[in-house]
Amino acid sequence: MIGPHTGFNHWVRRPSGRHPDPFRLFAIAIALAAALSGCTADQPAIDGAGTITIAGATLIDGTGAPPIDDAVVIVRGDRIEHAGSRADVPVPEGGEVIDAAGRFLIPGLVDLHNHYRDGLEEWSWALQLHAGVLTVRSLGSDHGQTPAMIAEARAGNVPAPRIFTAGVGFSHPEGFPPGKLGPVTEEEAREMVRELAAGEVDLIKMWVDTFLDTRPKIGPEIRAAIADEAAQHGIPVAAHVFFENDVWQLVDAGVRFFVHGVRDQEVDDEFVTMALEKGLSFAPALGQAKTFWWVAEHPELLDDEEFRAGIQPAAFERLLDPANRAAMLESESTARRRVAYDYVTKFVRRMNEAGATITVGSDSGAGNIAYGWGTHHELETLVEDGGLTPLEALTAAGAGAAAELTDGPDFGSIAEGMAADLVLLTADPLADIRNTRQIDRVMQAGVWLERGLPEFPQPAASDDQ
Repeated sequence: MIGPHTGFNHWVRRPSGRHPDPFRLFAIAIALAAALSGCTADQPAIDGAGTITIAGATLIDGTGAPPIDDAVVIVRGDRIEHAGSRADVPVPEGGEVIDAAGRFLIPGLVDLHNHYRDGLEEWSWALQLHAGVLTVRSLGSDHGQTPAMIAEARAGNVPAPRIFTAGVGFSHPEGFPPGKLGPVTEEEAREMVRELAAGEVDLIKMWVDTFLDTRPKIGPEIRAAIADEAAQHGIPVAAHVFFENDVWQLVDAGVRFFVHGVRDQEVDDEFVTMALEKGLSFAPALGQAKTFWWVAEHPELLDDEEFRAGIQPAAFERLLDPANRAAMLESESTARRRVAYDYVTKFVRRMNEAGATITVGSDSGAGNIAYGWGTHHELETLVEDGGLTPLEALTAAGAGAAAELTDGPDFGSIAEGMAADLVLLTADPLADIRNTRQIDRVMQAGVWLERGLPEFPQPAASDDQ
């Protein structure tokens, strides 16, 4: 049974909407294109009092639509009031006008795979806000004070991205990762789902992996019971997967959202057809998968201030040691992970070419994936190793990811009526996806943020001293 330490009673204000339709992204793109073209040159002048206007930037709206040069985006309150080319959207008189000529405007980034550590939530969220990551999904590690902190963030009392949470996820009682919910019977699994539902989590998370053949997997009957009970409560399920046969079984049980991907073999045409027909989506966490050797092969990364700021000091100290980096490269587990990485990058390329939904999920907080930095690293890796174009990658962190979180999302893209979550860049991300890190300023809900890298929090003084 779920213990009182989980704190599920703290979950509040669950965003509405369940089970996005696989064709929604196409519909969103059409609707947003219509909104962007809805203004005409004959439209009367806009009253700019109380507005913020970003004028002259190249607009990349997050839906996969072609960029719009010399765009005008008008923000009133926490919403985008108008967005389009300067020919269609005149710069209003009055209000604040930002001359963004030569810059590039993208939506606030959406990251579907994060893990927050008890006591480090505000630090983690500050790093993500600095990086323009304005919507996140927390996948199954929310113990201790984290549920209460998320409730505080949702109430507007703690600066944070928009947060969707799975609470505490499911695994085998002796499985990977340890410390998760481990039901041993189907009824126990259903009761745990019911308690999560009562706590108003946004989704259910389960891990289905042997962790390099060292731990048992959660059984098919338990998985099916979890998925069925979740469906009865209208709650979607996301599954961490490794093996192709588990994806088939989970799909039969009703699961449609997956993190990571098939890593044990290459998938065939039958699998691809099934994935398209069922509307599956995958957030592959390629950047996290290669982190076991990437830092060792690229020690210059240790000089990257955003990487350094986003991981715990003890982990950074270990990476500074050349002997530790050499051990990372020489270990048997790294060799096996490289094989799995070859499979998963081929998987992502094939699924993306077939038209399946690929989304951004960095697995930030796991391994050496630094908060904030990790989202940009995932964008880069999806392009360089996963075969996505930069425009596809930005869609995967925009409208594509947003559509997985809620029906009719009002975030993840730039158009009239959408949330004013914006990132202004000084360099073109379509020319080089790494330019998403070249951030001039970040707007959250219509407010420009004070950016800066927070220091790792020092432990509180003990009352016993």
